[in-house]
Parts: sequence; structure tokens; C-alpha cells
Amino acid sequence: MNLSAIAIKRPVFTVMVAMALLVLGVVGYQRLGTDLFPDVSFPVASVTIVYPGASPAEIETQISKPIEDAVVSLNGIDRVRSFSREGVSTTVVIFKLDVDIQEAAQLVRERVAQARFKLPKDIEEPVISRLDTGAAPVLVYTLRGKRSLSQIRDFADDVIRPSLEQVDGVAAVNIRGGAEREVKVLLDRARIDALGVQPSQIVAAIRGANLTVPAGRYEQGTREISVRAMGELEAVDTLRDLVVSMARDGSSVRLRDVADVQDAFEDMRTRIRVNNEEAVAFEVVKQSGRNTVEICQGIRTRLATLEKQFPEDLKTSLIMDQSTFIEENAHEVQIAIWFGGAMAILIILIFMLDLRSTLISAVALPTSVVATFFLMYVLGFTLNMMTLLGLSLAIGLLIDDAVVVRENIFKHLERGEPPMEAALNGTKEIALSVLATTLTIVAVFVPVAFMGGIVGQFFRQFGLTVSGAVLVSLFVAFTLDPMLSSRFSKSLEHGAKDPFAWLKRPFEWVFRAMDDSYRGLLGWVVKHKLVVGLLAFGTLIGSGQLMALMGSDFVNPEDRGEMMVEIELPAGTSLDELAVQSLEAEKKLLAHPQIKTLYVTLGPGGEVNKAHYRILTTKKHERSMHIDHIKDEVRAIAKSVPGANVVITDPEFVEGAGVQAPIMILVRGDSYDDIRALADQVAGALQTTVGVTDVQVKFSPGKPEMRVKVDRQRAADQGISVAQVAMTLRTAIEGEEASKLRQGKDEVPIRVQMREEDRASPAELSRLTLWSPRGAVALADIARLEMGEGPQVIEREDRQRQIAVWASPRGRSLGEIVGELMPKIDTLQKPKGTSLAYDGQIEQMNDTNSSMGTALLLAVIFIYLVLASQFESFIHPLTIMMTLPLALVGAILGLFLMDTSMAMGAMIGIILLMGLVTKNAILLVDRAIVRVRENNETPLQAILEAGPERLRPILMTSAAMVLGMLPTALSNGEGSEFRAPMAIAVIGGVVSSTLLSLIVIPALYLAIENAKAWLRARGIVKGDAEPAPAAE
Repeated sequence: MNLSAIAIKRPVFTVMVAMALLVLGVVGYQRLGTDLFPDVSFPVASVTIVYPGASPAEIETQISKPIEDAVVSLNGIDRVRSFSREGVSTTVVIFKLDVDIQEAAQLVRERVAQARFKLPKDIEEPVISRLDTGAAPVLVYTLRGKRSLSQIRDFADDVIRPSLEQVDGVAAVNIRGGAEREVKVLLDRARIDALGVQPSQIVAAIRGANLTVPAGRYEQGTREISVRAMGELEAVDTLRDLVVSMARDGSSVRLRDVADVQDAFEDMRTRIRVNNEEAVAFEVVKQSGRNTVEICQGIRTRLATLEKQFPEDLKTSLIMDQSTFIEENAHEVQIAIWFGGAMAILIILIFMLDLRSTLISAVALPTSVVATFFLMYVLGFTLNMMTLLGLSLAIGLLIDDAVVVRENIFKHLERGEPPMEAALNGTKEIALSVLATTLTIVAVFVPVAFMGGIVGQFFRQFGLTVSGAVLVSLFVAFTLDPMLSSRFSKSLEHGAKDPFAWLKRPFEWVFRAMDDSYRGLLGWVVKHKLVVGLLAFGTLIGSGQLMALMGSDFVNPEDRGEMMVEIELPAGTSLDELAVQSLEAEKKLLAHPQIKTLYVTLGPGGEVNKAHYRILTTKKHERSMHIDHIKDEVRAIAKSVPGANVVITDPEFVEGAGVQAPIMILVRGDSYDDIRALADQVAGALQTTVGVTDVQVKFSPGKPEMRVKVDRQRAADQGISVAQVAMTLRTAIEGEEASKLRQGKDEVPIRVQMREEDRASPAELSRLTLWSPRGAVALADIARLEMGEGPQVIEREDRQRQIAVWASPRGRSLGEIVGELMPKIDTLQKPKGTSLAYDGQIEQMNDTNSSMGTALLLAVIFIYLVLASQFESFIHPLTIMMTLPLALVGAILGLFLMDTSMAMGAMIGIILLMGLVTKNAILLVDRAIVRVRENNETPLQAILEAGPERLRPILMTSAAMVLGMLPTALSNGEGSEFRAPMAIAVIGGVVSSTLLSLIVIPALYLAIENAKAWLRARGIVKGDAEPAPAAE
């Protein structure tokens, strides 16, 4: 007894199973999180080592290179990058996507520990961390009030941060802007020289006087008592009175005698401005994999409660909320799902002309969608763009199986069979075809779901959601649909009165005319098979020519109402000068009618000649101006800043993937002169390429630096080492953190450095005193000070120096630009030892094309395996699979007419097509095979009857799929740039495949059958095994 028979004979049981699916689906839906994209894991570890006062070149030689050598041989590494900046080395170890990052980070930690002896002794302790690329800021607020920025920052640190970090799913709350409190001990050079006090003595004295040390324990009777030596400094005045040395006459030298001790603020290297005002901002960073929408809701609720306790003058303002775009995007897709479902049901009603049949078929739609939510919950998915897109594109599919089954049952009812018998026989007759069509869709998406790389991680949830949904719909079609048909149908004997006959009559006339026309067309097709074959071949050639005219991209650019702008002024520009120069540009930008928020970071990462703008515009449905035109106007304003280099990029496509320029070419080598010269050639090639803008060589020109060259012999004669010179200079200029002043829960750094007037020029620095066993020595006596230039940042990858050349496309696809650019790049004169590599979206596009090509090949192979298994034939699956190239014709034509480039969305739509379009051919070929087997008809007779017999279900299911996806294709809401190409490709492919397969498949079927007959007549082959009957 098959599944349908059980369902028909046990209706209560069948209804309870359906109810169980619905209940589980509702429960699963309520527990599903909402996010923009699936959580994609990028295994990255970083090693950060601080070496105060060291130049980028020293950092590279003494720290970055040894760390690279230590970690580069680890298994599973994709690439190693290092960034050597003034005083800090950052080495980023990027692993392949299948590597366990926790284990990898531990291995990096072990390698760094082994290399510790190769590093300078006075570095700060290395910090090895796992970079949580999915931990991204989801909310940004500013805090304003009638008080100083430092006081506002303290309030944010003390009140806001601790409270918001308690919200579930929050990884951190980063406070930006304002200055942090710092106790400055500013040494007077003349006074310390006169009293014979060394800076290192002062540092040691502060450290030694600011301690609480456990001294042990002793027993007193039956009790054990611990002993602690309490010596922590309690206030700045106490610090001023600290004895730091003894004078030559034996008197005490206190800190106030040699230094000015100030309760002040740290030197600012970064500033935050929001809408042209200095501000304090706090960014809420979510934990990787957590629900963005829920976290944002939790933060908003907590902050609303917290604000009731704020002082009256403090107010928060929302700058950025990622959950808004996510919710709007999800809302757009949900509307498309509802509207697409309604349109699919309407099409079924028009074709079947029977309300009862339509309602029975339509039950499959909500049941399948709701049950799929439970599968998504079990698999740990979220309601994101990929899962919702899978459901929206599958709307037409989810009702297909039920429609085909119900339509066949309806035919049996028209023959006068009782409802129970019609339900059983109709389902049994069509079961093989329905099973084959569903399994071909699953066969396409299961390989896609388990592909490697970023594309595989990205589309896993999409593929499994579609596969799960169509499997549920298959189950419903084989159980609930036959049971409802057996209970709520009646025999449709000829002559029976139908009260709605007058309404159906025009449609029936159209369908009869359509059937008659198709019969006539089939008669012509079977007599002109060669012409039909040439026609099909010609359409394929034409579509290939069209594809050559299309552009290609990694992803279609999205209009999220947001852009990132980087402004870089000449090296050596101070932070104050940057702030002044940027201010005029900020005023002009805020005057733009389409710009609502300007969030500016001056000196990001300590690079004080750079400014990062995060610009939020009005929503795209609220403005008539396209985002690209706004970018052009922003670019013009930013370039009005004297000496500015400007790059504009979109927000990162996937959280954690990083903001990168679409066009990135990496120039590598050991000599900076050589790679800089080659980078300039690359930039020249980009500037002469049509459609390229914002070309920038990402190399920080020489930053003015003072070089202190020690005469080793003269220094040795005085008993002074080079390390002593370096440490004295670092304490004088950068300052040294001697200890921390603990006041309540606050820990305030105590920094010892020279007064600004004692370190403001080479002349003043040359007078610095160094002490040795032979007495005091002036720096000028053992070293020469001279001015020079040095890079701000030294970037390395795979143990070579590297310069990146960035650019962005404008009005032209990335693929077209690369096609023109690559021949130019190939002809460049490359200095010996240099090399070029593509990165950014160019690399991602190439990886995506490769992955999608593999997925397409696997889809075709798996479709053949399924069809050959179902039909027990090696030949007829090839007949059916002829629909695949026919589908490409419409997909390419649709994308071309809609002026859409071939990007990730369109490619996944084409892969989806591979599973969809075989459905029509399966229905047609399977019916012809059954007629040959059961009615002893010739292949010609069989196909002439099977075509008109299957015409209506083929057109009905195709129209349902097209109209089900039409809302997605025509959408212009949030995120539509990614979704629409996918739907356009599917709609175009379904239309072309449906129309062409009704002509080409019968001709091909007959041609193959004729060839088999010819071979059998000559005894060359015995013929294929007959297709297996539908499962009992």
C-alpha cells in the first residue's frame, strides 16, 4: 500500500499529520531569528604587539617579520598579512574557511610564544586574539550635553557601557570620541639635570611607590592572618609629594621639585564629529551569529529605561541602526511571498475552472511554507535574505506538485470515476513524474548547499530551505491533496449541470482553441524535426552572443542609503589641520538635501592625516536621485579639500567580509622603490580604462621623521648603549606609563614625559642628558639628529612588501572593466622580484564564477542521475535535459533586456532553473512513455496525444511559477538589487523553456525513438529497459 492510499483510507490521521506540521511550523517561526544574511564564519586570528616609539621600518624588521616567519608554516593558512605602524605591529593570519578558528588561534599563540626570544625585550606583551568578523557594530548613538567631551565620555564609560553590555547578544560597547583622563608627569629638563635625577629613576620610583603586595601570613592562636603591604597612591597630591631621589647634599628630591604633575587628559589621536559637531559616540557590537533585530530591540528598550536616569542636559541621538534595513528587507520579501502565492492560486483557478480543485491545491501552499519554518529552526537558520528569498522563489514550486496531482485526479473525475477511485488512480498515475520533478530540484540544491568557500557558506541556507520546502510540498501532494480530493470531490459525468457554466464557457473556449492550435503545431513539428532542431540551435547561438554583450559583477551594487568615504591628506598633516580642512567639506555635505547624517572619524587608527566619513542618505523610495549620482556629488565636495585623495566605497556586503574597493590590484616585492614604480604604472592603466573612478595608490608617502643616528664608538666610550638612547628618547617624547592611579573603580594612567618645550625641536632634543657610570652625557655628544622621511604604514602579505591600488567602477560592470584592464596590466614592465595579484571584488567575482560553474556542472550531473534512476533509461533523461539550454535562452534574454549584469544573484537563479525547467519535459516524456507501454501506441501517436494532454498542466505550473516570482522581479524596495536578478533569470528561463520545450522536446523524443528503432532493426542494440511504473 503506497503513501497516497494510506492517506486516503485514514483521513483523520492525514489531517492530524498536517496539523502537526502546521503547529511545529508556527512554533519554529516564533523562535526564528531575523538577520540580513546567514552567519558566515571567516577564521581569522591576529597578533598585536606594541613597541612604543618605534618607527614603522623598525616595527617591520624587529617584530612583523619574525612573527610572519613563525606562523606562516601552520596548516590551513590561506594568507598572512602584516601592518607595521608607528609603535605597533599587527599580523593578521587568515585561514581557509574549513579551519576551526579556536584551534588555529591556539596554534598561533604557541608559535608566537616560541618566537618571543627573537623580539625586542622591551615590547609590551603580545596580544593574540580571534578576530570575530561576524561581530559587527549594529547600532551607533551619539551622546551630547552641556558639559565637556571628557565628562560626557566618562558618563558613557561609567553608566552606559556597563548597562548595555548586559543585554543578551552584545559583545561590546565601544566608546569613541572625547579624551580619557591621564595624570601627566611633565619633567623639567633643566631641573632634573641640576639635581642629577634620571627619568628612569622617576619611573622606577613611581612604580615602586604604587603597590599593594601580599607579604604572606602568620598564625595567631587558632586563626590565620594574611599580611599585605599597602602602598598605593591615593591622589595626585600624594604623587606630587613622592620622593624620587636624593640630592647631592642628602636632601630628598620630591616629584614636584623636578616635574609639573597635572591631572589632565591623554593626547587625542582620534576625534569624532557627527553632523559637524564634536561628539562622543558609542557603538554596540553584536556577538557573531546572534540575532541582529533582537539585539537592537533589546538595546533600544534598555536605553529608553536608562535615559530616564540621565542628567537633564544629556541626550542620545541614533546615528545608525542595522536592524532597520534588515526589517525593511524582510518585509519586502514577505510581501512578495504573499502576493506571489495569491497570484499562483489565481492562475490555478483560471486554468482549472473549478473552485473546489483550486482550494484543494492551494492548501499545499501554506502547509508547505509553515512546515518549512520548523525545518529552518531545526537546522539553526534565521529569517534572512537568503532563506526568505528561497521561499519567495519557491512559491510557484510549492503548489506545483499539488496542482499536477489534482489536475490528474480531475481528469479521472471527468471520466466518471468515483472520488475515492479517482484520487487513488490519479495520484498513482502521475506519482513517478511528480517524484522525478521534485527530486531534480533537490538534486540541484543539495550540492550547492555543501559547496566550499564563501559562496558555499552563503548559499547553504538558501539551498537547504528550497530543498526542504519542495520535499514538504511533495509529501503534502501525495497525502493531503489525494485525501481532500477523495472526500470533497464529486464525479463529473458528462451532462451534469454546472451553475457556473456560463462563467467557465469563455475560458473553456480559449483552452480548446489552445489545444487545437497546439495539436496542429505538433503535427507540423513531427514532420519538420530538422527545422525545429536548427531553430533551437539558432536560439542557443543567439543567446550566447547576447551573453557576450552582458556585463558581469560579483554582486549587483545595492542602494542601502549609505556610503563610506575616505579622505587622505598629504603625509605629515596634523590632526588639527585635518580637522580644519575637513570642516568645510562637512558643511557642504550637510547642506546636501539627500544627506541626513554625517558620521566622521578624524585620525582613524591613529593615522592623523586621514578622515573616514560614514554618510547616511534618505531612503531610496523617498528620493528621486540615484545613489550613484549622490556619490558623484559627494566625490566632488570631498575633492575640494586641498591635496585630498578620495575613495568612496559601499558598506560591506556581508558582515565581517570587510569594506573593500571593487577593484583592488596588489603589487608585491621586496623593494619599495620597485613596487611603488609598478603601482604607479597600474594606476595609470586604471585611469585610462573607461568606467573607472577613484583610482588611488594605497601607499602613505614619506612622513617627516627625525632620525637619531648614534655614533656607536663614542657612545661605547661613554658607557652608553644604543638601547639606552632609544629608551631615553621614548620616555622624553612618547612618554612612559609608569603606573596607574586607582580611585574607586577608575584606573588613571600615570605618564612620565618631558615638557613640550623640552622636546619641541631637534635643538631641544639634542640637549637631552643620558647618564652612565662616567657621568652625564648630552645626546648631541654621541648622536647626530637629521630630518628624513619614512612610511606611515608598511603593509606585507606572504612575507613581501605590498602596495594596493584601489579603484571603483562607475557606469560599467566590473567584468567589462577587467576585460579591458587585464591586457593593459599584462603589458606592464615589471621590475625584477615584483608580482601582481587581484583582490577585492575582482577576486571574489572570479571565485564565485568558479564555484558557480562547479555547482552548475554538479547540478546537471545530479539531474541526469535522478532522471536515469527514475525512468530506468540512459537515453530519455537526455531528451528531458534538452530543456536546460533552452532555459538559458530566456534567462540571458531577460537579464539583457532588464540591463542587469551577470552577478551572484543571477547565477543562483540560473542554477535554480536547472531544477525547475525539467518539470515540463518530464510531464511530457513520461506521459508519452506510459502511452507507448500501456496503450501499445507508436511513439508518434503517443507524443501527438501526450502533448495536448499535458499542455494545460505545463502551462498552469509555468504560469504559477512566473507570477509567483513576478513581485520579486519587479521589487524596488530594500535589498531588491540582489533579489531581482535572481527572479528575472528564473522568469525568463521558465518562459523560454516552456515555449521551446513544447516544440523541441517532441521533435527530439521522436528523433531518438526513430534512431533506436533503426538500430534495433539492424540488431545493433536491443533497446533501453522500459521505465519503471510508479511506486505502489
